[in-house]
Formats: sequence, structure tokens, C-alpha cells
Amino acid sequence: MEIAGLVGRDLGRVSFPVERGKLREFARALHDEDPVWHDPAAAKTAGFDAVPTPPTITTIAAHWSDGGLIGHALTLGMDVERLLHGEAAWTFLAPVRLGDELDAATVVVEATTRAGRRGGTMALVTLETTFTNRRGELVARLRDTMIETGG
Repeated sequence: MEIAGLVGRDLGRVSFPVERGKLREFARALHDEDPVWHDPAAAKTAGFDAVPTPPTITTIAAHWSDGGLIGHALTLGMDVERLLHGEAAWTFLAPVRLGDELDAATVVVEATTRAGRRGGTMALVTLETTFTNRRGELVARLRDTMIETGG
């Protein structure tokens, strides 16, 4: 894979709602039946001004994009048969609430190569996705590292 010129490449934007159905599915997947995740009245009683969300609710952005990380890898010309997801790291900056609509913008922030342990050259590409709410607040940042193993 040719990595020259990838840094700074814009991989697009997607907007998505943080809606009750997905929030309920997410909480249930975590086996968390606390009413604070499902019921605005329970959230208010708990001291929240709106139903909060689990921090990694931003992962639902992949459902609104064209293929998530695989789609990004294909756009960058990576061989998805040799693709590994190396790391995901979130930075949370402000609460995300039920009813928010988030804009997610993804850009390539790092692209390097190194020798693979089994031969060949590996390409490591790091993407950064920023999540902004409709009030213009940056609420989260996600860094994903994709690894294309040596051929």
C-alpha cells in the first residue's frame, strides 16, 4: 500500500441522531437495565437534565457511514483481507445526551510503515474522528489504528 500523502486526507462526515431505540439496545447489550438509561423521569430524579448515554455510544456512527472502518480502508486502497484493527482510543470531552444529533468527521492523522515479524512491510494508518453536537460542542474524539499486514 502506498501511504505517501495520506496524512490529512478527509474521509468524510456523517450526522446521526442519538435516539432512544439505539440507546436502549446499547444499554441492554451491556446488561444494564438501570432506568436512568431508558426513562427521562428516572434520569431527572438521578440529577441528569436529560437521559445520559454510555460513553462509547459514538460507535453507532458506523451504522450511518458507508462501511465504517472497512469502508475507510477500501477508500484508502488498503487490502481488507490483510487488515487488522490495531487500537481504538476515545477521549470524552462533554456529555452526549438522548436527543443529541452528532456530526462525525474522520481524517487520516498518521500513516507509517514498519517491517512485519513474518516478513513484508506493514502499513499503520491512524484515523481520528471528531464528534460535535448541534450546539457546536466537541463531545468526543476517537482514534482508530488500522494495520495492513505485510504481503
